[in-house]
Amino acid sequence: MQNTLLENHILVDETFDEVNFLMYCHNITKYSHDALHLVLATTMECNFGCPYCYENRRKGKMSLQVQEAIINFIHKNLEKGIKLLDITWYGGEPLLYPEIIKNMSEKIHTLVDKYSCELNMYMVTNGYLLTPELVEMLDLIGVVKIQITLDGLKKLHDARRHLISGKGTFDKIYENLKLFEEYSIRVDVRMNVDNENYKDYIGLQKKINELNNLNVILYPSPVEDINKDIENNVSDFMTFDEFEKFAGEIGKEGMTSAATTVLDDRYCYCQAETENNYVIDELGNCYKCWDQVGRTENSCFNIMRLNDKNYSNIVKFMCWNPFTDSICKDCVFLPVCFGGCKFHRMNAGKYDCGFTEESMKSYLEETFFD
Repeated sequence: MQNTLLENHILVDETFDEVNFLMYCHNITKYSHDALHLVLATTMECNFGCPYCYENRRKGKMSLQVQEAIINFIHKNLEKGIKLLDITWYGGEPLLYPEIIKNMSEKIHTLVDKYSCELNMYMVTNGYLLTPELVEMLDLIGVVKIQITLDGLKKLHDARRHLISGKGTFDKIYENLKLFEEYSIRVDVRMNVDNENYKDYIGLQKKINELNNLNVILYPSPVEDINKDIENNVSDFMTFDEFEKFAGEIGKEGMTSAATTVLDDRYCYCQAETENNYVIDELGNCYKCWDQVGRTENSCFNIMRLNDKNYSNIVKFMCWNPFTDSICKDCVFLPVCFGGCKFHRMNAGKYDCGFTEESMKSYLEETFFD
């Protein structure tokens, strides 16, 4: 048993200064310039009218000037020697303007080929506008993973994820999932769960299984009241304990457990607290966190004015230290969460590590002690 714990680095030699080692790895990761991670919100417009949406739904799309400024920004970073470029197409709904994605992707590919840089492309879309031609285009430009949301089975999904007109979207999205059967693109189907719809999860999993495509994977995420100035009139929010209980129950069915989502080799909770990570909206405003996109008061700088930085917004993510925090520094789970979500800490004043103590203990017991 002891050897198993040592092999999995759950136990370490008593002479090894684990905390200082973790601090070292954390700082190297935070300030590394080996990779550049950009989330590009080509528009804040959306064809959906989801009542729990936290984003600014202003009209308009990314101008040619902003597109060129982003390409120049990528070029300058490639010249500095970055080895990995991650691009995530985001919105609003990015497929409202697929021509922007196609045109920018062609220029990005030209640059990474010139500098021998690894490129990964992803997309977050509601999935409604997908067509065979668009799926082929996404495959050709190198999109390897797409996130699409289904909030339960037809009745509950259509009540909350409908078009602006009120028309339901479940049937169309589910049919569009079939478009991926001839491609290797991974499709993560996200179900936003609360106390109203969580019972649909297992039924939705069975329906996803009917697609017979191992690249289409369902996972749960709690609906959150992220921005207090936007009224949410649909969700009966789960507490964190309620969500963990739900996650534990589906875990017994062989599905995803929330605790497992943080057990990897990362040394920061998320990319928002790393130097070379920005979310860029259609106006060129650059943010550290996805949940801030479109809210100009949280912008760190504009892509067309790189020298005019709002350092107050930058340091909120870059300079908080879990190793000196009164709660985090002595927590046994510090090595797997590194202080948790910084946005939740700033916006709601809560420590959100992505799991509860109870769920982590349960996961460790089931994984290593059975």
